[in-house]
Amino acid sequence: MVTSTRKRRLRGARVFCLAAVLAILYLISLTVRIYLAGKQDERGPADVIIVLGAAQWDGRPRPMYLGRLEHAIALYQQGYASTLLFCGGKRPGDRFTEAWAGKHYAEEHGVPSRAILMEAQGRTTMQSMQYAADIMRRQGLRTAMVVSDPFHAFRLRRIARDLGMSARVSPTPYSRAKSLRTQGEYIVREVGSYAIYRLFGM
Repeated sequence: MVTSTRKRRLRGARVFCLAAVLAILYLISLTVRIYLAGKQDERGPADVIIVLGAAQWDGRPRPMYLGRLEHAIALYQQGYASTLLFCGGKRPGDRFTEAWAGKHYAEEHGVPSRAILMEAQGRTTMQSMQYAADIMRRQGLRTAMVVSDPFHAFRLRRIARDLGMSARVSPTPYSRAKSLRTQGEYIVREVGSYAIYRLFGM
C-alpha cells in the first residue's frame, strides 16, 4: 500500500515537472517569436493605414505614440495608402481620445482631414482592431497596413487573421523602446498579453 502511494506521488511529480518544462519551453519560444516578429516590416500598398493608439496628454501624443504617428505619416506621404485610421479611446479624466490626438497631430503635419478616419471607442488592442475592422467594412476598405511598436507586431498579426482582415503589419522604426532593458520589459509584458488573448480572446 505504501509502495503504491509512493508510485502515484512519483508519477504525479513527473507529470508536473514535464508540464512545467513544456510551459517554460513554450514561453521561451513565444518570447523569441515576438522579438523576431518585430523585425519584420510587411509594408506594402493598402487601402488604409491603421495606427494603434497609445498614451496622450491633453491631446498631445506621448513619446511612444509619437513613434507610431511618425511612421504612419511617413508611410502615407510615401503613397502606401490614401487613408489613415487612428485608433484609441480615452481613460477616465481625459479630455481627448487617443484617436483624436493622432488625428490632430497628423493634420498639424500636413495630412488633410479628408484622408483621416477615427476609431475612438477601443480601450484595448482587441477592441480597437475589432472597431477598425467594422469601419473598414462600412467604408469599403479591403486591405490594411497596421502600425504599432515592434513588440506589438506578433499579436497584431494574429488578431488581424482571427478577425478575417487582409492586413500587413509595419512596426515603427521610431519606437521609444530602444534600450535592451526596455525592449525586454515590453516583450515580457507582451508574452503575458498574447497568452491572455489566446486563452480568453481579450
